Amino acid sequence: MKPYMFSPNANILNGSGNYLVKCMNNPTATDRENGIYRPRMTLMKRPTKNGIDLLPLRIEFSVAKMLYGNNVDEVVEADFEAVVKALRKAVLEMGVILMSREIMEASVSAFHPSKNIPLADGYTSGFVITELNKINVSKKMDLNRDSFRNDGQSLQFYTNSHSLILYDKVQDLKKPQKRANDKDQNFLQASLFDVLTTKGRKEILRIEARLTKKVKMNSVLSRLGFKEDPTFRDIFNKTICQKILLDYWDELVTGQNMFVFDMESKPDRVLEKCFQNWPKIGPKEAVYLVGLRCLSREGIRKTRAIIERHATSRSWYRVAKDLPSIDEISDKQYHGWVKQIGNNLNDFMPYRLSV
Repeated sequence: MKPYMFSPNANILNGSGNYLVKCMNNPTATDRENGIYRPRMTLMKRPTKNGIDLLPLRIEFSVAKMLYGNNVDEVVEADFEAVVKALRKAVLEMGVILMSREIMEASVSAFHPSKNIPLADGYTSGFVITELNKINVSKKMDLNRDSFRNDGQSLQFYTNSHSLILYDKVQDLKKPQKRANDKDQNFLQASLFDVLTTKGRKEILRIEARLTKKVKMNSVLSRLGFKEDPTFRDIFNKTICQKILLDYWDELVTGQNMFVFDMESKPDRVLEKCFQNWPKIGPKEAVYLVGLRCLSREGIRKTRAIIERHATSRSWYRVAKDLPSIDEISDKQYHGWVKQIGNNLNDFMPYRLSV
């Protein structure tokens, strides 16, 4: 209804030309300063032999921010109609009219199921991220040539089509937009840092599975038993989001790395356990497994990097084949934060600010 609110003016879509035109309608600096959350909209034209093809309007937004102005508070399925109403109002103020049904049935090309996990018993997000930094990356991510990123307050396993990111939600609130994991901060969102650090500091670890390509999104949904090509109504579903996060958590962490978080640290006890578990094992092989366990607990990726500096990747994979054996000599007494994350993902209760 107001093409001039797009940049360039969306009226250009009615013109001629043989090039792709992208018109953007994004939140303004004034919106962010006033704590007003708005979505990002993109309208495009594509030249064809018969004239101009208008592509569907693309809308990107945070569901929680649309409803609460922040993504520390989490939504539930019962909030669906309220979110649709809020989105419809927001885009209307940006010059676009949409019916509720159009929003509910809109095709989804990417989405980021996430969970805010409060940590207790003195555990900090920074400590948890440091521990998770030690894990081995799954072959699944290796095959996609993952990019591993860690800045001390966040950890990301990244590919072009999907990624898993874990970060300190509280510290992220005070970062400049370019450095934050949440790139869509406004004044209201950033002001939560003071709320969360006064009256007793809160520790919140955020876990996000970012399905950024539709092909990958459909692949994950299908593998977990859900239908492909979902609508917005389809993905506004606790079970879908929960199963996706549990699947990534198991694939990257609990499925093959739990021995890294074992609290038992005495090598002599581990050596004794080798002989108990495998009576026919030779001393040389037992000592090798103890050494591999000690190095792995310092960081599997670090161990891999050292080996690959002096040998080939093939040499590392031969060593990595013995990592499952280390889990068998683990006491399976893990740090408390492992259980806290597991319980939160299994319960999947919405986090709400108690202020």
